[in-house]
Amino acid sequence: MIYVVVQFSCIIYLIFNMRFDALDALEWVLILAAMVIGLSAIINMRLGNINILPTLKHNHQLVTSGIYRWIRHPMYSSVLLVCLALTLTNSHQIAQLVMIVLLLDLALKSNLEEKLLAQNFKEYSSYKSKTGRFIPFL
Repeated sequence: MIYVVVQFSCIIYLIFNMRFDALDALEWVLILAAMVIGLSAIINMRLGNINILPTLKHNHQLVTSGIYRWIRHPMYSSVLLVCLALTLTNSHQIAQLVMIVLLLDLALKSNLEEKLLAQNFKEYSSYKSKTGRFIPFL
């Protein structure tokens, strides 16, 4: 639960401290990419799998198609891209620190999720070796 609290605290901070007047082309490209990745993830994810907590649901199914063929955590990638765009509009070092905290939080949260997935799906190890965590091919 702490991962979710930290995640949403960081997102809320970045939203309330962004500067709309500082949104340039780069920030809009990041936001657009985040929307495409996030929507692709929602479309490919089975509705029963959606969960903000790092736990597996009763009938959880491993999704490895669509965007999940390249990225294991596309929803986190989407969040990170939007928050990076928000951070770039804000020159305060606190925003940069919050972005780093968010990245670390999502990395730790995804580690926990991946342990759970590996315990419940024997094919997860093979899938993990072929996909990037947040960025394709990394």
